[in-house]
Amino acid sequence: MNRASSALSALVMLVAQIAPASASPVPVEATLNWSGYALAGSAFTGVTGTFNVPAPLESAPCGAETLVWVGVDGLDNHDLLQAGVAESTFVVPSSPSPPEASAGAFLCTGQVQVFAWWEDLPSEQVRVDLPVKVGDKVGVSIFKMSPGWWALAVHDLTAKRSFLLAQPYAGPQTSVEWVVEAPLVMGLVTDPVPFSTVDFRDLGAQGELRDLVRVSFGSKGHFASRPGAVASTTQLMRTGFAVHWAGR
Repeated sequence: MNRASSALSALVMLVAQIAPASASPVPVEATLNWSGYALAGSAFTGVTGTFNVPAPLESAPCGAETLVWVGVDGLDNHDLLQAGVAESTFVVPSSPSPPEASAGAFLCTGQVQVFAWWEDLPSEQVRVDLPVKVGDKVGVSIFKMSPGWWALAVHDLTAKRSFLLAQPYAGPQTSVEWVVEAPLVMGLVTDPVPFSTVDFRDLGAQGELRDLVRVSFGSKGHFASRPGAVASTTQLMRTGFAVHWAGR
């Protein structure tokens, strides 16, 4: 516990301190499926942030998913250690048979599920035993404990519950992020679950900063049933930033 506390206290780069003046806003870059901010650089050893669990705005098709997360790497490489909250209508197995073995073995729940998760790419997303609800304030901290080992924590600050994990990780540590995502599944972007505004606050990181990157995603024809889906990212302020759903 002392080691963890020490590492958390070392997250001294408060992102709000590098927020640009209103006269020189960070230009937004169009991306396939990320909306939020990233710090690009080197030797990042920690990242932290809080956000609200957004409310789904309307029904969504089967296979729709929106992820809200904090992570290390992934901006310019294929490594990524991340954790956050998902809102998903993804199919669930109706039998233990894999889909290739039994056509129709998967059924859609028909409802948006809200759950906490973590992931170390290229491994699969892992749901965690941490109940979260719409409207809760969630905090995520990821930091390097020792060479090859990282600590990952997801805190439901509203319910005062936490999930903690020590995880081996060997990524290049060249970026950290605070993101709302429509995830890729088998190389295709999912339909996002429409969401209320996500406010990212209490942003901090430790590393060698080279660039501040602001991204927003739009459909560009990638979404099967929501061709107007857009998640826009506001200008970074001293208090943080927001991601708004604008798709209809």
